[in-house]
Amino acid sequence: MNSEAIYQLIDFGEGKKLEKIGGLVVERPSPGATDPLGGSPLWEKVDLAYRDQGWHYLSSCSRRMDWENWKGTVDSVTLRFKPTAAGQVGIFPEHWTHWPWFQEQYVRLSEPHLPQPRVLHLFAYTGATTLALAARGFHVTHVDASRPTVAWARENGELSGLKDRPVRWIVDDAVKFVDREVRRGNRYCGLILDPPSFGHGTQAERWQIHRDLLPLLHQCWKLLDEERGFALLCGHSPDIRLRELARSLGAAHGMRRVEKNRIQQAGLEDSEGRTLDCGYASLFEW
Repeated sequence: MNSEAIYQLIDFGEGKKLEKIGGLVVERPSPGATDPLGGSPLWEKVDLAYRDQGWHYLSSCSRRMDWENWKGTVDSVTLRFKPTAAGQVGIFPEHWTHWPWFQEQYVRLSEPHLPQPRVLHLFAYTGATTLALAARGFHVTHVDASRPTVAWARENGELSGLKDRPVRWIVDDAVKFVDREVRRGNRYCGLILDPPSFGHGTQAERWQIHRDLLPLLHQCWKLLDEERGFALLCGHSPDIRLRELARSLGAAHGMRRVEKNRIQQAGLEDSEGRTLDCGYASLFEW
């Protein structure tokens, strides 16, 4: 997987990170960047910076930028980047390292003459992981509470040449959607979720990860095939500890043994070889 053409972590420290995204040098906040700053000279050549709850265009390049063409391709998935009010641009590159594992799962779970394996992707954002799954052959149900974000994900699908792949694009609150799927008796072989620390649903429902994650996981496990499957839980909440996460997964996972699963810190390596803490990831299969 070659991602350097569209993304590079240049440097980080003092609560911020310096990235090269689609050719632009971008500065953004990063709670995990607690180390001192590195020595990159590119801190003096920032094109675009998110500071004081807003974007600042710091070079003539970024002011002249054709934002419709700010995009890039990683592993056959083409993504359009956009500066959002929350300081995001539409990518979480720490997730890309999981994509080869999706291929392993597809090979393991697909069978000739049977329907494509189905995956539920909650809090699915702008769809990079959804499209990586679809490109590998999965039938994906993509769920996000933001209508503009789901439209952005669908646009990424068209840019990637994947608009005809079997993806259900759902604008809905994750908790309510899962509850309805349980009542319908639907089943999936895979589950992907990357919940925020706090959020709002389609009807202004309040999401708080400490209160709502474990009940949601309990419901999600009712949707999963009991014989064979996989799941990936990612998160960026700095106060969620891996031990706490393991207990939550164990409680939700019932008889399946969490000890057999990989629970790990997620991270990105900068140009000096230092690793930026990007949260956590738990990958497991049965």
